[in-house]
Amino acid sequence: MAAEVRERRPPDAVVRALNPVLRVVLGSRFGRLVEPLAVLEFTGRRTHRRFQVVTGWYQLDGDNVVFSPARWRANFAGGAAARVRHRGTLHTLHGVLVTDALAVGDALNRLISAGTAPRTLGLWVPPGHRITAEDVAHTRRAMIRFTPTQP
Repeated sequence: MAAEVRERRPPDAVVRALNPVLRVVLGSRFGRLVEPLAVLEFTGRRTHRRFQVVTGWYQLDGDNVVFSPARWRANFAGGAAARVRHRGTLHTLHGVLVTDALAVGDALNRLISAGTAPRTLGLWVPPGHRITAEDVAHTRRAMIRFTPTQP
């Protein structure tokens, strides 16, 4: 049932207060201590506005992935370049938006099975529940898969 999995992101006020601090910390040498977070820097497809987004950062199948219900993820439809600050290091990567609910659900299930807490993914998942395509649609999750840019 889709209603079993629910949003569990921090309140917007907390996010607005912490994001400026996290952007600075994650870009500094102290960022090495903050494993599960990264700052994505990218340009909007239509507005050409620069974005800096603090997000969870996960390893899956040798690539890095981000999960988000936010509208900014649409900038990666069809692929886009991004600079990523993770653990105090800057990387230039190519991100591609994945909206297939089955693929996103499978990726979430594999991360949770490997020990990632659903809370860090911004979700509440009942014990023993496997995330379905309906759960992904209900929580509006999509995935962005990042790979190294080609020289």
